[in-house]
Amino acid sequence: MAPPPVNPETPRPRVAYYAHHHGSGHLRHAMNIARLQAVNLLVTGSTEPEGLSGIPQTKFAHLTADTWPDGAPYPVPGDQFLHYTPTNPAIRQRFAELQAAWQDFDPQVVVIDVSAEAAVFARLSGYPVLYRRMPGDRWDPAHEAAYASATGLFAYYPRELEDPAYLERLGHRTTYLGMLAPTGEPGAAKDHHGGKVITVQTSLGGNGVSATELAEAARSCPDWQWNVVGLSTGSANLPANVRLLGVLADPRPELARADIIITSAGYHAVAAAASAGRPTILVPEERPFAEQAAFARALRDTAGIPMAESWSGAAWPELLQQAAATDPEALKRELFVSSDSFRDSFLDLVSRAAAAGS
Repeated sequence: MAPPPVNPETPRPRVAYYAHHHGSGHLRHAMNIARLQAVNLLVTGSTEPEGLSGIPQTKFAHLTADTWPDGAPYPVPGDQFLHYTPTNPAIRQRFAELQAAWQDFDPQVVVIDVSAEAAVFARLSGYPVLYRRMPGDRWDPAHEAAYASATGLFAYYPRELEDPAYLERLGHRTTYLGMLAPTGEPGAAKDHHGGKVITVQTSLGGNGVSATELAEAARSCPDWQWNVVGLSTGSANLPANVRLLGVLADPRPELARADIIITSAGYHAVAAAASAGRPTILVPEERPFAEQAAFARALRDTAGIPMAESWSGAAWPELLQQAAATDPEALKRELFVSSDSFRDSFLDLVSRAAAAGS
């Protein structure tokens, strides 16, 4: 995605972007914003995304991790306040670093993707807050506090996919930016003439697909080749029609050569499947607040994308037959917006929030 031309005489808004540590998706969104070359950007997080330092007018501030080195959460004393509020020196250090980075950068707007605690902290620090809305059941008190603390809300998907109950309550405060197509050229797709190759794609923020359930699925459709890109868990005697490819630096060629893609319903996994332009089945992985399940159901109901609620007990022969009859471009049409449209909407969102904080 080439950035649009920027008028050098127009100062860019200063935006600080807080990226949650879980998985890789939040940092990917920060990279998308950086590549737009529309704002002067500070990204804060526990891990600097590869390539960020080479983008003009973009910088990264490292924050002390808010978990143990193995990623396990710190214990939280007493009753839970917000979502995650341990009391220890590492947390104090993290928020001191965050405040220092903001003071040094002097953002006009702070984008939170995502953390109820960081949203409330930013608001109490005197910054206008833009809070990312994500799919799922997010009406708990901590989310309500995050929504209330925000100057504005935004989502990286179309309005048509939003939960009607959320639209009724907070749709008027939310900007739906849509989804940017993944960067780079997709892999070269082969000619598809009734082939029998499945690419299974998992998300990277969990355990992936169970080897036992994968084996059951493959045995139920023995005339299909099942190639798995991503994570798998457990052990099982896999049938000969299953190949575990592991986490690939570039899964696009495997997705492009598939006759059918079976993917988790994580945001970036769905984006990669949509970009490949192949018939797709969604199988949500377990996530807090039923995030992937809600996203998959919305795409099923709005765009007609087949889904299974889980791998266990899914009717794979029927699902594959259903997917083969769908429009392979349906996901792409439902989700993707042009970089110009995304950029204009994001800049308008930032401008309105900055004006509220001036």
